[in-house]
Amino acid sequence: MRKHVRNAVLQALAVSAIATGTYTAVNTNGEEAQAHSPSVYSVKGIDTSHHNAHPIRWASVKAAGYSFVFQKATQGTGFRDPRFAADFADASRAGLMAAPYHFYDSGSGAAQASHFIRTVRAAGYDGRRPGQLPPVVDLEKIKGRCPAGVNSTQVGAFLTQTRRAFGVNPIVYTSRDFTDSCLGGRTAVLANSPLWQPRYRSGTREPAPIGGRSWSIWQHTEHGSVPGMRGNVDLNVYKGTLTQLRALAHLGPVPGRPVPPGGTTNPAPAPGSASWPLVKTGHRGTDVRTAQHLLAAAGHRLDADGVFGPATAGATRAFQLRHGLAVDGIIGPDTWNKLIRTVSPGSRGPAVKAAQLQLTAAGHRLDADGVFGPATAAATKAFQQRNRLAVDGITGPNTWNELVNGTREAAPAPSRPAAGTPAATGTLTHTQATRLLRTAGIDWVSTGRCSDRNRRSCTSFDGVRAHSINGMVALKKLSGCPVTITGATETGHAPGKQSHGTGHKIDVRPTPCVDAFITRNSTFSYHRGDGPVRTGAIGGIKAQYARESDHWDITFL
Repeated sequence: MRKHVRNAVLQALAVSAIATGTYTAVNTNGEEAQAHSPSVYSVKGIDTSHHNAHPIRWASVKAAGYSFVFQKATQGTGFRDPRFAADFADASRAGLMAAPYHFYDSGSGAAQASHFIRTVRAAGYDGRRPGQLPPVVDLEKIKGRCPAGVNSTQVGAFLTQTRRAFGVNPIVYTSRDFTDSCLGGRTAVLANSPLWQPRYRSGTREPAPIGGRSWSIWQHTEHGSVPGMRGNVDLNVYKGTLTQLRALAHLGPVPGRPVPPGGTTNPAPAPGSASWPLVKTGHRGTDVRTAQHLLAAAGHRLDADGVFGPATAGATRAFQLRHGLAVDGIIGPDTWNKLIRTVSPGSRGPAVKAAQLQLTAAGHRLDADGVFGPATAAATKAFQQRNRLAVDGITGPNTWNELVNGTREAAPAPSRPAAGTPAATGTLTHTQATRLLRTAGIDWVSTGRCSDRNRRSCTSFDGVRAHSINGMVALKKLSGCPVTITGATETGHAPGKQSHGTGHKIDVRPTPCVDAFITRNSTFSYHRGDGPVRTGAIGGIKAQYARESDHWDITFL
């Protein structure tokens, strides 16, 4: 982002042909590109620091059509930008939506967050006042090298501490080159943060997704010219409407513009205030089935089999063409926003089935019958309450977004409690657990300890912890991998406080897909007698993974 850093990493633009005969640009960070120009996006902004020539005439910047600015506040654990406090006050006074950013450098994530928080609070930023956008952390290489000590754990510590201080998810400025080489590809830590991505000298190409998620803000040049400023200026665009950006900055609709019918009730999530998964050819799981049901609700003939094959890709392209979207056959944020439709008590059809599938994946026990009855309404309200949404029992854009984004807050909250459910101990019966697993598309097999001819009955889930089942559902949902359980609470396992017998451990058959997902989303913790143990989280549920000879031994903590 900063001039002295960029000059060390700029490289020539490479262009490579792909098999279809089209071309894909590769930017200075090695990122493959999408196909839109920055001119497509009407909401414009800048970012500044003491490197920019001062004084800045902020009223002229605003009058020239720029809506937002990110301003450097701190770097590392000691540097404070000498221009930040005055620039932040002046830009805010001129009517620009503003937020501070921290340039991540050496030092622990927690120490850097503390330095950042103290500095920006002293300048009057609290993340909640009208006109204040979420805070930003700038993750980029310094003179071509990763910051000393940086890793996903340290970045996570910075984000967590900043989120707690200001009550909003911080924005992350970064590139795929940084996440690959400095975070080892572990992008799960960024899952709740809007992405601000650079891509220069690209002409008509967007930044590529990071961790399956698209950008919310695109820094498309460092050589811009802006009225009211001297010299080169970093220019950015926001993927969304001005009203959506204003909502992110705690402001109402644009003055003088009419609010669309229904626009004040459960409005669409602003790009950046929420994210959507990327679903494409080869993916499997609940999100694929959800998209297939929504495509069917839009008039496309499609079997909701949970497999993103040629038919689903074709239906996606047809839907995108009809709605004026980029026709790529990939269901990303823009396509999700067009696909979802509000469903409420009395609604029927494939869109209701899609909502019921997602509610089931989040831990609610429902039949996906396509009828929005009392049970579905109750499950929707319970989900909304647990995820701090407006509790109205209606599945609108915000509820859809939280549903599709996974089971981060998943916990047993059944809308129809089964008789005898031991809720106080957080355990499930075999029938309750298998219903949830079956709905999520998870299989289970014999461990070899049973002689029953019905081999599926040889793995028992009686007394399994509800959060362990939620963790398995999240594993299936977030990975898109085929998942097969090979052991749960049946006898024959080693005893212990957090063991199979107490419902905390589940064995999973290893596959290349499962192996890769667990490795990407965990870090080495310690060695035990039979090998290394890794620690991570699945959908917000902490877990430890031990790779044994023929299975993953997963302990849900």
